[in-house]
Amino acid sequence: MKTLLSIALLCLIALAGLPEVSANEISGPKTRWLSHATQLERQQNWSALLALGHHWTRSEPENATAWFALGRAYSKIQRYPEAIAAYRRNLQLAPGDVHAMNNLGNVLRDSRMPREAMLAYRDAVWLKPDYAEAWHNLGLSFFALKGAAGVSQALQQLHTSDPKLAAAWRELAIEYSLSRDQRVAQKAIDVLRGLDNEERRRMFEILFSQI
Repeated sequence: MKTLLSIALLCLIALAGLPEVSANEISGPKTRWLSHATQLERQQNWSALLALGHHWTRSEPENATAWFALGRAYSKIQRYPEAIAAYRRNLQLAPGDVHAMNNLGNVLRDSRMPREAMLAYRDAVWLKPDYAEAWHNLGLSFFALKGAAGVSQALQQLHTSDPKLAAAWRELAIEYSLSRDQRVAQKAIDVLRGLDNEERRRMFEILFSQI
């Protein structure tokens, strides 16, 4: 299974408009950085990944994946301000990196910044509507911030606009948050990822007006 670092590299290749390549087709120092970082992540050797991330970002300061690796290491040792800064630099270099957006949301959430976390998750699902993990995190964060009563109040307003969306969001933000049943979440995500841009914009406008 590809690690997040490997996925991030492939995303950056796609964003640059280059053909996708397999790992054994890439050669040179950049591959060695990525290979080493991926190995350290598999080993969960976060202190070594942190050291590598510092060297990598100094060697290739315009490489978004290097900053992704540094953010990953900082987040795992709970140095959240540094992780936030690294992921934000990643996103300056690769604005469409939804994996960095999701990870940034996780770090903001763990830093007790739930609204900012929700904005990061929202940006991720806006760019990639089928990104299930970011939808999960968005629903969990909304429930954690508002509680069942607060979510219900927001859903009442959403229901007047679109009952189908209100039902899907109830499954994601309340039922999934309480049960952690992936089947419940998937039903909601199947609806939410099928929204067009205007429907998604209207839903987020209503929900975010509540926080």
